[in-house]
Amino acid sequence: MLMKPYPNKCYLPFVLYPPGMHKNMEGSDFVTNNINMDQDGVDFTLYIGVPFCRTRCKSCPYFIKLLPENDKHNREDEYVNALLKDMKKWAAFRKFGEGKLKSIFIGGGTGSILKTANLKRIVDAVFENFKVDVDYEFTLEGNARDFDDEKIVYVADSFINRLSLGVQSFHPEILTVVGSPHAAQDSVRVIRAFQERGLTNIQMDLMYNMPGHTLDIWKSDLKTLNELGVPHFTIYLYRIHNDTPQSQLINRGKIQPPVNPENTMVKAMYREAKKMAEEMGYQMYMMDHFCKPGYENKYNHSNWKVDNETLALGPGSYSYFDGYRLGTESDVEKYIEHVNRGEFLISSVTDLMSGRVQRERHVVFALVYFKIEYKFYRNKFGTDFLDDFSEEITRLERKGLVELKDDCMQLTELGLIWHANVILEFFNPAFWGDTDSLNEKNWSLNGVMVEVGARERSYWLGDKNDLSSLFEIKNPKETDYASQC
Repeated sequence: MLMKPYPNKCYLPFVLYPPGMHKNMEGSDFVTNNINMDQDGVDFTLYIGVPFCRTRCKSCPYFIKLLPENDKHNREDEYVNALLKDMKKWAAFRKFGEGKLKSIFIGGGTGSILKTANLKRIVDAVFENFKVDVDYEFTLEGNARDFDDEKIVYVADSFINRLSLGVQSFHPEILTVVGSPHAAQDSVRVIRAFQERGLTNIQMDLMYNMPGHTLDIWKSDLKTLNELGVPHFTIYLYRIHNDTPQSQLINRGKIQPPVNPENTMVKAMYREAKKMAEEMGYQMYMMDHFCKPGYENKYNHSNWKVDNETLALGPGSYSYFDGYRLGTESDVEKYIEHVNRGEFLISSVTDLMSGRVQRERHVVFALVYFKIEYKFYRNKFGTDFLDDFSEEITRLERKGLVELKDDCMQLTELGLIWHANVILEFFNPAFWGDTDSLNEKNWSLNGVMVEVGARERSYWLGDKNDLSSLFEIKNPKETDYASQC
C-alpha cells in the first residue's frame, strides 16, 4: 500500500504571508500613525505595478484594466502621472529616500504595455528619487508583442538590465486554446533582438499541463528555450480559476480541461523539465525557478531569502515594512484620485506582526529556496531556528520531509515533492480557518493564500498531534509520488 505524508496536496503558485488582511480604517494616515517613516534608511526592493493588459487570458483570475492601443482617453498618461507623484511622496520619507534600493521590478498587468516615453519617465524617476545600489537589478516584465524597434532600442540602452517574458509556449495552437496574448514568433524575434543589442539577462515563463498539452509539445518548448540561450526560466502549472471564461468553456464542454496535476503525464512533464534543465546547464535554485550560474533572480532573493522590506506602488500591489503588510486595491481610478489629493491609497493591512509571525514569515519564504540557514536566522532574529520551531521540525523530520545538517535544515526529495505542505506547517495557528478574509477584497496574488488559510489546518496537514501520520494513496496508478522529483 502506497502512503503519503499529508491528506491533501497543496499547490501554491505564489507565497504571501500572513495571508489574511483587513480593511484599513485609518486611510492615508495609517503610515504616519503606525510607522516611523523618518527612521534611518533601510535596504528595500521596489515593485511598480502597471495595471493594464491588451486582452484578458481566459483563465486569468487577477485584476486588470483593458487598455486599447489608441487609448483615446489618455488613461495610460493619467496613470503614469499619478504613479510618479506617488513615488515622489514615498521617497520624501527618510526611510526610503535615504535607504538603499537593491532591486526594482516593473510588473502588471503587463509592464511592457507602456509607451516608450512613459517607460522612460518611470525609469528616470526611480533613479531621481531613490539611492539605487550599484549592484542593482531592474526587471521589466511583459509581453513580446509590445516591443517595437523603438522600445527595444530604449530598453537595451536604459537602466533596465533584465527582462521577464511570459512566453508560456512556443506552440500557437496551445496559446490559442488558453487565450494567451503572447505569440511564439514574437517571443523569438524579441529575444534575439535584445541579445544582439547586448541585453542577455532574459528570463522566460513557461506553462505546462495546458488544455491539449502533450509531453512531446512540452519537450519541444524546452528544446526551443535551450536554442534561444536564455539564462533563466520558470515553469508554472496551468490552473483553472472559478468564474473565468476558461472555466465556463470547460463546464460547457467547449474546451478540454487540464489533466489532474497528480496524473502520470503531468508528473512526467515536471520530471522532463528538471532533467532537460540539468542537461542544458541550468540548476533549480528555488522552487520551479531554473538558471545558469550567476543569473539568480535578485528581486526574489531580496524579498524572500534575505527578507528585505518591499515598497510596492500601483493598484493591486502589496508592500511589506516595519512588521505590516499593506495592500493597494485594484481600482485604477480610485488610485489616481487619492494620489492627486496628496494621499496614499492603503486599502487593506495586517495587524502588526508579532516577533513569532515575522519569524514564520521568514521561514515560509526561505523554504522556497529549499532550506533554512541557522546562522542567517540567528543573526536576523537573535534566536535559534531549531528552538523556535522544534515542534514543526520534529513532525517534518519524522515524516522524512527535512534533513537536519550542521548549518541548515534542508528539504529532502520527498520534502521537495510536498514543499507547499511543508511551508504550511509554519503557518501560525491563528491564521487557519480564517473565513473572514474571504469577505475582504482580495486581488492579484493574495486570493490564493486567503483560500488556503480559510480551510482548517487538518485539511492540508492532518492531525497535528499525530507525528507519524501517513495517508493512503487512493489511486496509486495515477499518483507516483516517489518519481515526481
